Amino acid sequence: MGFRVGALRNYSYKLGDQLSWDGPVCRPEIKPPAGNLRSIGYFNCDNLRCSSWSDCFPDVQLAIVIVESNQIVAVELHDDVEEGEQFRILESS
Repeated sequence: MGFRVGALRNYSYKLGDQLSWDGPVCRPEIKPPAGNLRSIGYFNCDNLRCSSWSDCFPDVQLAIVIVESNQIVAVELHDDVEEGEQFRILESS
């Protein structure tokens, strides 16, 4: 899945990894002091035969990436279809 938090580079994270803030462009611009935040992520489809990333995940498109103390601790399914900024940060502290 894709999300935009920390240094905006093509990192491959997994649960338990620490976010990198080493880069010219970060999101948010400054690491939250406590390192806690929640952000929207989108499921990716790596199947070259799919016409869009939503082909393999028609019912569930979004997830919430939960970061505590700068560590990715959980990813939860999210079914909010509310319009807004893509990859929006829901909470930062």
